[in-house]
Amino acid sequence: MANYVYEAIDDRGKNIKGNISADNTEDAIRQLKEKKLYIISLNENNLLNKELSIKFINKVTSKDLAVFCRQIATLLQSGLNVLTCFNVIKDQINNKVLKNAIFKLSEDVEKGTAISTSMRNFPNVFPEILINMVEAGEVGGSLDNSFDKMAIHFEKEMKLKQKITNALIYPIIVILVALVVLNLLLIFVIPTFVGMFNDLGVELPSITRFILRASSFMKNNWLQIFIFVMVFIILIRYYSKTPSVSIYISSFKLKIPIIGKITLYSSIARLTRTLSTLINAGVPLITAIETTKKLLQNSFIEEKFEGVVEKVRGGEGLSDPIKEMGVFPKLVPVMIKTGEESGNLESMLSKLADLYENEVENMVTRLTAVFEPLMIVFLAIIVGFMLAAIILPMFKLYGNINI
Repeated sequence: MANYVYEAIDDRGKNIKGNISADNTEDAIRQLKEKKLYIISLNENNLLNKELSIKFINKVTSKDLAVFCRQIATLLQSGLNVLTCFNVIKDQINNKVLKNAIFKLSEDVEKGTAISTSMRNFPNVFPEILINMVEAGEVGGSLDNSFDKMAIHFEKEMKLKQKITNALIYPIIVILVALVVLNLLLIFVIPTFVGMFNDLGVELPSITRFILRASSFMKNNWLQIFIFVMVFIILIRYYSKTPSVSIYISSFKLKIPIIGKITLYSSIARLTRTLSTLINAGVPLITAIETTKKLLQNSFIEEKFEGVVEKVRGGEGLSDPIKEMGVFPKLVPVMIKTGEESGNLESMLSKLADLYENEVENMVTRLTAVFEPLMIVFLAIIVGFMLAAIILPMFKLYGNINI
């Protein structure tokens, strides 16, 4: 009997994590369903399977949140009350996690619970920035404005992610196809030439001998290689989540040409956009900074930013601690300081966000343009190398025949 770790939602919408003993995965699923639990993830409690979680529902994405906030903002601006808004949209949401959370929000609001209070029961669904914005809207009586700003925020975040994803899809697909074709050639095609070359007694060039050895190795050990690669990936993913390794990897990413700048500028855009949105909604600066720190998506920058949070909490402004981080370009603290001195901090942060979002988009476009010829050269080298390994012995054979 194995021990399984699960995460689920009960019939009241509460998120539950725990352990369960079962003969197999199917038995564990049956036991949890008998308890009327809606399963989010289930995996066997050991190191090897820690990363092999069985996902039953989709993660809530920026696109889901953007659609949710846009629908609520539109309905609120039409004069409907928030309870009616939830009742209208809850059947139109496709994401099951978000749909379940909205059902619970509707029940809580009907009982008189504040929306932001109910949202805090779903930390895996509603990000901290959305909760703080909704809370500010409830206090200031401008809930429709808060949802509208969050819709814009998530739409811009989604657009930025799509730009980066689209730029990476092409080279990744080309590399994967090239690796698959290369392995097929090594395992199935190249071995057919081995017997022919041996029968003819041709002295093989070094490049051909190398290819034949690689082919023989791949053919005899492909299963062990596959298992090794899978275990290696699982271990890397597991240990990359530990603080020290995560910080090292994040720091290394920033040093990679072009990729490092895209990572840094994305973090700056996310930081300034979030701060601008929260401050403009009336959220206190310290609360806004603490919320933003969790959204930087780079462990190295997050660790450095912890010092900024502490100094602002101690009474300092925002510009000097950010300058002392030594991570962001000089323009960032200069514009923030200008905003602080002019009393227009949220406007300066918004301009910084626009600037670095445009920079990321331009760099991603340039990166895509550079990748295309590089991929062509990469494929040409692989194909040329394989052809040379096969053709050179044939040329030598023809030369011997002529003699």
